[in-house]
Amino acid sequence: MQGRSLSKILVPVLISFLVGNLSIFSQEPKLPDLMGQDPVKTKKLKDRPKIFRHNNLTIVESPYRAPSSIPGNFVPDDSEILFFTELKAERFLENKEAVVVFKTALPKQTMERYYEYLITSFGHKILQSQKSEGKSLYLVDVLRHKIVAITIQSKENGSLVKLFQKTTNRGF
Repeated sequence: MQGRSLSKILVPVLISFLVGNLSIFSQEPKLPDLMGQDPVKTKKLKDRPKIFRHNNLTIVESPYRAPSSIPGNFVPDDSEILFFTELKAERFLENKEAVVVFKTALPKQTMERYYEYLITSFGHKILQSQKSEGKSLYLVDVLRHKIVAITIQSKENGSLVKLFQKTTNRGF
């Protein structure tokens, strides 16, 4: 009995809903315009890096990426590299020293935590650390044959980071 009385109430409600919203169902489907041209995608062009070389020294302004001698992940992906320098050794594909300077939108405290986490997770050893309100300094032993000095300065819209890497013969 209850099923019939419920259906008697639901049927008029559904019919009134469909009739009241008939305009929704009467719209014609719009097909995509296959013959029209696609919008032109504009790519943000980066300035070409300026490269200066003298004997074993290389200086690169506004490079696309950091040098390979800097350990991986030490330069975050969203940062803007201002310049880097490399001093090559006498051996093939080996660098004695490298310097990277980059800007990032992340604040100084976030960059400090980022480097502390990165250093401990990869098993590197912090030889010295010094923190102040405007600047932080870390001296890190990387895999017992590289020393990396990290300087983080607070700026008005992020931070400025300087990395200095020196390859040692024996390590500490």
